[in-house]
Amino acid sequence: MRHSAIARFGAFVAGGMLLVHCSGLSQGGLMPPAGTAVRPVQPASAGGARNGRRVSWMTKGMNDIDLLYVSNANGFVNVYRFWQHTLVGVLTNFTQPTGECADAVGNVYIVDHSTSKIYEYAHGGTKAIKTLDDSPNSPDGCSVDHNTGNLAVANDPYGYYSKGNIAIWLHATGKPKIYYGASYNDHFTDCAYDDRGDLFTTSIYGYLSFYTEFFYLPRLGSQLLLMNMPGQQSGWGYVQGVAWDGKYWIVSMDNVLYQFTINIKAKLIGSVTLNGGYGVVSQISFYRKSLKSQATQVLGGSTSQGYKSSVVEFWKYPAGGNPFASVTKNLDQPFGTAISLGAN
Repeated sequence: MRHSAIARFGAFVAGGMLLVHCSGLSQGGLMPPAGTAVRPVQPASAGGARNGRRVSWMTKGMNDIDLLYVSNANGFVNVYRFWQHTLVGVLTNFTQPTGECADAVGNVYIVDHSTSKIYEYAHGGTKAIKTLDDSPNSPDGCSVDHNTGNLAVANDPYGYYSKGNIAIWLHATGKPKIYYGASYNDHFTDCAYDDRGDLFTTSIYGYLSFYTEFFYLPRLGSQLLLMNMPGQQSGWGYVQGVAWDGKYWIVSMDNVLYQFTINIKAKLIGSVTLNGGYGVVSQISFYRKSLKSQATQVLGGSTSQGYKSSVVEFWKYPAGGNPFASVTKNLDQPFGTAISLGAN
């Protein structure tokens, strides 16, 4: 996820040196901007040794409970009671889980960047009920259209000059339809559906100098439309993610949530600042009581520069400001999050 960790980037320590690479641009040793937090790439086996859990588990009786899913650099996905913020489960067998999203009935999709897989879990389930193959892409983020059940996935490519894409599975089954951006060097990192079925996406573009582009796919549209997003006179740098809050499109960058409407052209409405954390907040999630309501909470994870401490924090929305609650248990550089509503 890009965040306390920018999903496009991974880091590992070898011979006392910190080596950084871009997940979709991993061959040339490209460095992120100064001060950018990066996410160490940890194999699942290493995560198992650190965490001590190798088998997925879940507390019983979670069917009616709202749940929060959080992907971690150690290869595990933690599950918490959304309102109590207590750990109730851990999902394993991932290599590099990044983005997450939930559908209208509470099923959760988890994308695995390293294995090119998308796993679907029933609300509170411990075993995947479906696996989609996203080869040869490296998926980073996802979103589900709550009206149709269509699943959109933002894909990084392999290599500098390969084209990333947006893959959309009709009803989250079969083979996806592929949508490309405007250039040869798009690296899609996140996407979000609104309540009408329009899709908004973000892509890191560039070879030696990087910046973010935005694309829009109207419902029933046939191609991605390159969008000019106001709000940054010097251009958009590393955007951590995009989202829909029930009323506005959200662009999340450097702990500020920029609110937009899009009607052919994008219009900046306002912004919300999120204080706290250890720096850049990862991909965010909004809590909405129903599809007809606007979000009342926003959450996201961050990690200290030394990777020794991680947190997922909760803010009132659209107030922002200081967080009113946090989760720290069992976290390892959290990136993607998803809120799965219970049956009631």
